Amino acid sequence: IASLYVYRVRFPGGFRNEPHYHPDDRVVTVMTGTLHMGYGNEFDENAMRALPVGSVWTEPGEQPHFVWAQDGEVVIQVVGFGPSGTTQIEP
Repeated sequence: IASLYVYRVRFPGGFRNEPHYHPDDRVVTVMTGTLHMGYGNEFDENAMRALPVGSVWTEPGEQPHFVWAQDGEVVIQVVGFGPSGTTQIEP
């Protein structure tokens, strides 16, 4: 069933989410901490932006991206219209 969804995710400090994508467009907000985020098929620290509390960005459907809670715990809120899913990109 297609519907709006909202969820929050807590990443422990040091957590890296390797490149992946979702079938749907999403809007993400950093609720706590600073999340490092980048787009692409390979995890690249040099391509990442530091997104502090209050930062909002979009994750277009099918767009590979990756994140890193480099500096400590991070909580994000994700809003989208699903159904959704996650596809990991093989290295």
